[in-house]
Formats: sequence, structure tokens, C-alpha cells
Amino acid sequence: MNSELTFCNMPLDRASHLRKNQQWLSDKISADSSCFYFFYQNKLLYLDKSLFSFSKAQYQGEAELLSLIERAEFNLIFLGLEQDKGHFVYDLSALNDDEINRWLAKLFHCLCCNDAKFIDFRHSISMLSQEQAAILGYAKALIHWQQSAVFCGTCGTETQSLDGGHRRQCLNSECQVEQFPRTDPAVIMLVEYQPKHGPALCLLAEHHRISGQVYSTLAGFVDPGESLVEAVHREVLEEVGIETKQITHFGSQPWPFPNSLMLGFFAQATDMEITLEEEELRSAAWFTAEQLQNFGEWGDETDGKKLPRKESISRRLIDTWCAKQLG
Repeated sequence: MNSELTFCNMPLDRASHLRKNQQWLSDKISADSSCFYFFYQNKLLYLDKSLFSFSKAQYQGEAELLSLIERAEFNLIFLGLEQDKGHFVYDLSALNDDEINRWLAKLFHCLCCNDAKFIDFRHSISMLSQEQAAILGYAKALIHWQQSAVFCGTCGTETQSLDGGHRRQCLNSECQVEQFPRTDPAVIMLVEYQPKHGPALCLLAEHHRISGQVYSTLAGFVDPGESLVEAVHREVLEEVGIETKQITHFGSQPWPFPNSLMLGFFAQATDMEITLEEEELRSAAWFTAEQLQNFGEWGDETDGKKLPRKESISRRLIDTWCAKQLG
């Protein structure tokens, strides 16, 4: 089931044993077949409404274009191999607005294209294939980690990027502490209640961080020293004041906003009385599967209640539950 979720169907070999070899990496960077993607401040580069990926084999003889792309100040990260073809991502976020606009203008000129622009990654997911979303979700998470680990957390000295962007090390010779990409585990759960009479109900909530009457499942980060089941119990109790039982695992999804791993569960509620944690949630309510059929979609500009975006495991939990209830 996980492979059907957005960001889960990774087609690349991450080649962790090879990316530590700097000569091997250099050869891959200069290889004609290698593929390069471009991020700028959480935005992904599109060319004429299609994802732009660059390879020397595709643009042989374009010396001006090669010079434009291979600028030393761009942060380059190795993503993996597709058979023998290397995939990399450039992070252009160090450029200011004027610099990125000049860079785009030159790209226009080199490619003779009608439109080249950066589109917010979260809003461009539907424009990507399953494989592209997995590759670029991975890229976005690595870029976020790189940007957050520029300085050593132990002594404050600048760090250097190693192993194709998968390790950073403090430049202070007396420190040399290493940092590695991190993932924050979070539980996300659909809470169900089955009354003695009538259809089953699920608990959905409006979160402060999401506008537009979007009703989603409950979720929260796993605390240190806490099991996943304990985290489900705690989060539901904290957010809506309800005890849970019969917790079952559903699946997991990497979620690069910025670097989470969403761990999905179903949970049974012992009662229906909601005590809302108002700092976390705007509202929470019980719904039948039939009621959810009348909800709108995330991103709709119409009024009324909406379901979370289709790419999320939250939506998959809701859809799976509804399908079971409706037969």
C-alpha cells in the first residue's frame, strides 16, 4: 500500500556506498547522461509547464547553457542512480531576487523557451509523476537539512558538505562533529467510534495551520522515549480529550514539509465527548462516511467543508475508512 502513496515510490538507488567516493561523484557530475533538477527557496523549476531537468546529452554544444548551470556557488546534492544515470539537485536559494531573475532570463535566452519559472513545490505536486514526486520530495528534504546544518550545533563553526550532500562536518579542527540528515517521526490517526445504533463515525479536525475549513485526521510528533502506540494515545488525548483503544497500523509516508515521516494508524475511541485543545485545533467533530461524501476538495475556492489534499496519508486514511463503511 505504501508504494501507492505520494513520495513513496522511489525509483532511484541511493548508492550510499558510492557517494562517499569523491572521484566517483565528480565523474557522475560531469557525465553526459546525468540529470539535474533545480530548486529555489522551496520552489521547483518548470519549463513551459513541465518539470525542467537538465543533462549534457540533451543540450550538447550549448556552451552558454552549461556555463549558466555549472556555477560554483550553487549547492549540488546527489540523489541516486537510475541504472547508471546519476540524479542531482541544484539548490539556488543563495541567490537574491535580482540574481535569480537574471539567471532565469539567461535560461530563457539559452533555451528559446516561452516560459520558465519556479513554482512552489507543495502546489506543484499534482504536476509530477509518482516517481518524480518521490525523487523531488527526497531532494526537498535534503535541501532543508543542508540549509539548517550550515553551522555546527556544538561549537557554532561553519560546516562543509560531504558525501554528495548527505553528511556535513564541522570545519573546526578541535571539534569536527558530523551531522547527518534527520527525519522527524509523526503519528497520524483516524479515530473511529461505533455507537450501539447507527453508522460508525470518524473524528476529523480543523488545524490552525490550514485555512479554508479543511477537516483532517489528528496528528503529532513522537516524543523521545515514546512508542508509536503511546504517541497515538497521547496525541488524541491531548488534542480532543478522548481515550483510544485497538490501535492498528495502516502505513507510512515520507512528508517533506519539511522532513517528517508520517506513520498512519486507525484507533477506536472509548467515547464521543470532545474536549478541544484550542491552541492546536480550531474545531473537531464526528462525521459519518455519507457526510464526508459531500465534502469539497483541498484547494477549492468554494465555501464549505473540505477534505485534505489527495497526496496525503491523512486523505488515504479517510478514503480507506469511507470505502469500508460504504461497502
